[in-house]
Formats: sequence, C-alpha cells, structure tokens
Amino acid sequence: MAAPAREITLKQATEESRKVALQVSQALRTQLIREMQLSGPVRSLLVCKYTCPEILSSQSRKTGWKVAAVSLKPRNSALGMADAWEQTVLADFGRRAANGENEDALEFAEIVSEPQARYFRYARAMMMEPLCLPCHSARDKLPDPVKAQLAIDYPFDRAVDFSVGQVYGIVSIKRGF
Repeated sequence: MAAPAREITLKQATEESRKVALQVSQALRTQLIREMQLSGPVRSLLVCKYTCPEILSSQSRKTGWKVAAVSLKPRNSALGMADAWEQTVLADFGRRAANGENEDALEFAEIVSEPQARYFRYARAMMMEPLCLPCHSARDKLPDPVKAQLAIDYPFDRAVDFSVGQVYGIVSIKRGF
C-alpha cells in the first residue's frame, strides 16, 4: 500500500515556497553580480539567457513544482510570459510598490481551482535594482553594445523602461494542492 500523501496547510506551503523563491532570487542576483563585475552588462545578458532558465528548471526538478520567473514586460516571451493569475499579482505588486510598500511584503499566496485541479500559487516580487539598469533602463539610455546584443538575442524584448524600485517580475510557484 502506498504511503498517504502528506497533508500541507496554506501556511506551510507559503513558507516552503518562500524559501524556494528566495533561493532563486539569491542565486540569480549572485550570478548577475559576478558576471557584471567580471565582464560587464553585455556578457551579463548570458546569465539571463542561460543561467536564469537553468536555475528555475533546477528548482522545478528538485521540488516537483513549477518554478518560474515572469513579468508583464518579459525579455523572452517564450519563458517569461505571465499567465492570468500572475498578471493580476504583478499589477497588484506594481501598485503596492508605487505606494511605497516594502519589497519584502510583496508576496502573495492562495489556493486556486483550475479546470485541471486545485493548485497552491505563490508569487514573490523581483525588484529593479541599480545593478539591473544597464540592461533594463529606458531603451534610449541603454549602452549601444547592450542594445546591439538585445537586438540579436531578444528582438522582441519588452524588459526595458524600468527604474529602481519598480517591480519587474515575480518568482512564481505553482504546485498541486
């Protein structure tokens, strides 16, 4: 006989998801800082292109959950397009950040019913930092080499025109409940 599934509460699911989201954010930030210091903004685009998806995929495999980084203005729409739930959360986080709410409070969790099943959904804001501006500021302020690389790697890039303190995306977690 199979072991019974572990019962989990909304609070437990939120705490577990928060830990994963923080691990993802820290890993991405560490890799970006390292690459910016070593090679500058053009080479740091490789972190977004290759390392970010691998970190997310690794966490998904490790946890068995869908772990993603999405935005209303994705750099890569194939990987970073927000679904309807994520779009609602991103819009809410944007309003809350604009009203001065602390970034640590910008998280949301709930249980949702979808046609396929019930899911626990969790989102944690990713904020624009000064480190990010060489690749995400106003398009006309981006360094020419960054513009050129973005045109090659992301011809439909929308992840620009941000300023420090804005929400540029979320770490999103979806798991069966």
